[in-house]
Amino acid sequence: MKNIFLKFIPFWIFLVLYKLGGALHYSLISPLGERLLPLWVVGVLMGGGSVIQLILDVPAGHLLDRFGYLRLLKLTTFIFLFAGIALVFQFTLTTYLVSLTAATFGWVFFGPGVNAYVLSQAPKENAGKFFSFRDIFGSMGVVLASAVLGLVLALSTTMIGWLIFVTMAIALFVIYFSPSDAASVHSEQKIPTQYHYIRRSYIHKILPILSKLNPASTMLLLTGLTSSIFYGVIWFVVPLVIANTANSGLLSIGLGIFDFAVVALGFILGKMADRGNKRTLVFFGLLLFSVSGTILSFNFNWLFLLFGFLATTGEEMASISLWSWLHSLDKEHANDGLVSGVINLFQDLGWALGPILAGFLYGWIGPSWTIMSAALLLFVSWIAYQFVMRHHVLLAALDMPRKPHRPRHRV
Repeated sequence: MKNIFLKFIPFWIFLVLYKLGGALHYSLISPLGERLLPLWVVGVLMGGGSVIQLILDVPAGHLLDRFGYLRLLKLTTFIFLFAGIALVFQFTLTTYLVSLTAATFGWVFFGPGVNAYVLSQAPKENAGKFFSFRDIFGSMGVVLASAVLGLVLALSTTMIGWLIFVTMAIALFVIYFSPSDAASVHSEQKIPTQYHYIRRSYIHKILPILSKLNPASTMLLLTGLTSSIFYGVIWFVVPLVIANTANSGLLSIGLGIFDFAVVALGFILGKMADRGNKRTLVFFGLLLFSVSGTILSFNFNWLFLLFGFLATTGEEMASISLWSWLHSLDKEHANDGLVSGVINLFQDLGWALGPILAGFLYGWIGPSWTIMSAALLLFVSWIAYQFVMRHHVLLAALDMPRKPHRPRHRV
């Protein structure tokens, strides 16, 4: 496992840098937008960007399978450079919208691309640990972004633009040293006389592919949706509270505590997913996530740090276990990009709904109840898990092996 970790060091560094630049940009959208537009419009714009991403998620999965995961990760990083460049110029509504648009398309291939790349490269016996590395290094970038958010908010938009641009430029340079993609079953030519691309993945095949990976696939879709709504609300509300509150340093740390939990415990949770009962880990992980997410809604003090840490610990416990479970169910790994794209679609739907919900509720019921409304959805995913598992156990019991027919003629 140590050799595998060292082999992928350039990719881990890429994750840190991309998430640093991306998280900084995302957390600044609402405070910067507040200077130009009403908050509800900012929420709609943020949600609209996620809607565009979710529309493109499944096509992105097809393109990733066809053209390669690393190639399109390089492309999506290059596109994000323009999100920083736009802010270098005079800050107006036009440059704000250009930056937001570039970031929207800059995220398109990142989520499904990273997930598909990790799915295709993960060793079978240590899949949980490998997925934990993905989450740990991605979360490091978010923790760093949260730690410097208070300082960055005091900078001019020109300096903010340069900071995002340089971070993404270094990420683009580093990813060129990542290990190449594994051989794809979707490569275009198989025999010398074949000059056309044989398309093996169609939209109507998505459901059969996902059904073979149940119950892990269904729960990844559902938890991806509800957790993204929750975090979308958090990342809309908390930067606004920081920007409008004096001496909000503790809350700035609190914004990074979610991903710090992944950095601190990700490897341990990955080992638990490899060795423990995945069903039990998902059950208690979702329960811890739901309870802690609800309690932190009304505590913008040191308790926010505690329950934010516990909430993400529960979410990560469930998430890594589900990804490891999905990896063990997928024997062929012929559609990693497509599967990752569909899962990312539900996550982007959550990131679309979260800011829109927060934009409308923030001025009406305040920050605490806005977060509370999103936290209640986490209980929905925990309750749904009970029904999904009950249905899965019932189907497994009915799936009896059939006695082969007696041959009635000689072959």
